[in-house]
Amino acid sequence: MSDLPVIDSCDDCGACCIRTPVPPFEPGEEITRDVPKDLLIPIRERIAADQHFDLIPCVWYCEESKLCRHYDYRPAACRRFEPGSDACRMSRWDVGVDI
Repeated sequence: MSDLPVIDSCDDCGACCIRTPVPPFEPGEEITRDVPKDLLIPIRERIAADQHFDLIPCVWYCEESKLCRHYDYRPAACRRFEPGSDACRMSRWDVGVDI
């Protein structure tokens, strides 16, 4: 992990989203953020399916663009996640993103 460069942008990455199967909302946060109900459906479906969450990307993550499809509604945990932080570098190492 120490070989990974510190980055200051999330462009062309998405490593943190690849191992976060649903947006990590705190209880009730989706209401305070005014998340449209139709955007919550895929989250509820994934939770109900009880899939192996550690092996799939976030339902809001677009693998082609490597961006969040609903960025303006992302939860506080995503907003606080800092590019270049230890958690960022660990996510990149974990999924093999070496930008």
